[in-house]
Amino acid sequence: MNQKYIWLVTIVLCISLFGLILVQINYFQSASKLKEEQFALTVSKALDQVVKKLEHDEKWHSIVKGNGTNSSSTSGQTSIINESSKFTYTMDPKHDMATFSISHENKNINIASGPLKSGGLANFQQQFNKALRSSGGNIGQFASKLRNENLKLNDRIDLKELPKLIEQILRDNGIKLNFEYAVKINNIKFETASKNYFRNPSAIKYTKLMFPNDVFASSNVLHIYFPGQQKHMLQSYTMLLPSFILTLVLILCSAFTIFIIFRQKKLSKIKNDFINNMTHEFKTPISTISLASQMLKDNSVATTQSFIDHIAKIINDESKRLTYQVEKVLQMAVFNEARMKLKLKPISVHKIIQNLLPNFTIRAEDKSGNMYQNLDASQDTIMADEVHVSNVISNLLDNAIKYCKDNPEISISTRNKDKGIVISITDNGIGISKEDQRMIFERFFRVHTGNVHDVKGFGLGLSYVKKVVDAHHGEVNVDSVLDKGSKFEVYLPLKK
Repeated sequence: MNQKYIWLVTIVLCISLFGLILVQINYFQSASKLKEEQFALTVSKALDQVVKKLEHDEKWHSIVKGNGTNSSSTSGQTSIINESSKFTYTMDPKHDMATFSISHENKNINIASGPLKSGGLANFQQQFNKALRSSGGNIGQFASKLRNENLKLNDRIDLKELPKLIEQILRDNGIKLNFEYAVKINNIKFETASKNYFRNPSAIKYTKLMFPNDVFASSNVLHIYFPGQQKHMLQSYTMLLPSFILTLVLILCSAFTIFIIFRQKKLSKIKNDFINNMTHEFKTPISTISLASQMLKDNSVATTQSFIDHIAKIINDESKRLTYQVEKVLQMAVFNEARMKLKLKPISVHKIIQNLLPNFTIRAEDKSGNMYQNLDASQDTIMADEVHVSNVISNLLDNAIKYCKDNPEISISTRNKDKGIVISITDNGIGISKEDQRMIFERFFRVHTGNVHDVKGFGLGLSYVKKVVDAHHGEVNVDSVLDKGSKFEVYLPLKK
C-alpha cells in the first residue's frame, strides 16, 4: 500500500476514534447530570412527604389531646365563626409582626403572634384564609394551630422519632443510603443534628422548610445529606461500563491495527533488502562456479593437472560457501518454526571460545587489527547445545570484524554473574544508532552502512543469536555508540 494512503487511513481512523471518545464523554456527562437531578428530585419528594407527615401528625395530636377547644369556646360550642365570635389581627409593618386575637362575648383574647412571611399584606391574607379553610372554619382548631406555631420545635414534634420518619420515607422512595440530618433555626442555630452531621461540611446538602403552611414565617429548616452518595452514583453508572469497555477494545484494536500496518510496511522493506542482499551473496559464488566451468570447457586453455586441481578447488570452495549460505537461511527458518531440538549437554564456554579464536584472530590481523581475550569467569560450564552456542559466539565475533572499517580492536571476555556466565564482545567498529538498536534482533534487519554492499550477510545473524539465547533461558544485550563501537553481552545460566 502506498505510504500516502496508509497515513490518510491512519489520520481518518484517529479522528474517528477521537470523535467517538468525545461522544462517550458527552454521553457520560449527560447521564451523570441526569442521575444527579433524578436523585435530587427523589430526595426533594421524600422531604416533602416528611414535612407533610409532620404537619399531619401535629394536627392529629392537637385534636386527640382536645386542643381543638380553647378559652374562646369554653361554653362547649362548636366554635363556628359567627357574629359573636370573630378573629381579628393587628399588623406591625415596622417589625413585620402580626398578632391574632378572638373577640367573643365582648372579650378580646390574644391567641398568638409572630413574624410575617415575605410577600407583604396580600400574601399574609392569602395564608390566613388558607389556614382558616384547612381548619374547616373551626375557631378552636385554628386557634390551636396558631398557638402551636409559637411553640418550640421540640414541643411541636418528637425529635427522637424524626430520623426514623426520614429513614422510612426515604426507603419508601427507593433511597436506602445512610444519611445525616440537622434542623437549623433562623439559618444560625442548630436545634438538633445527627452524631456525624458535621464531619463532612463540603457534602451536597438537601434542605426543606418545615411547616411551610404556617401562618407565621417558619424558621425551621431540615438539612440532610448522604455520606455515600458519590459511591452510590458511581455504582449507578455500571450500566455504562459495557459501552466504555467496547470503546476501549475498539481503540486498542485500532491502535494495534495501525501498529501492524506500519510494522508490516517496515518488514516489507526489510525483506526487500534481504532479497537484495541474498542476491549479492548468491551471485558471487554462482558467478565464480560458472566461470570456472567455462574455463574447463574452453579448449584453448591448457588443461594441466595442476590447473584442473586449482579450478576444482575454486568450485569446491564456492560450493561450500553457497551451501553455507543456504543452510544459514534454512536453519533460521527451521528455528523460527520451533522444529529445532536442542541437544543439551555440559559444555565449557572457555573451550568453545578458545577453539574459535584462532580463525577470527587471523581475520582481525588481516585487517591490521588485534584480538584480545580475558576469560575471568571461575565457572564456565553450562548445560547447552554446543553447536548453537558456538554459532552464537561465532556470529558476534564475525559481526565485530565485518563492521570495523580499519584496524579492528576486538575484545572477548567472560565473568560470572547471578548463577550464570556473561560473555562480552567489544569492538571499535561503526557502532549502531539508537533507532537501529531496537531492530537489530529482528529477522532480515541489517545495520545501514550506505548504498554500497561492502558488508556481506542476510541480516539473520543477530536474530539467530537472540533465538538461541532465549531458547537457553538467557539474555542478550547491546550497548553501542554510533561511530565509536559496540558491546554485546550474552548471559547464559550455569549448569545446576
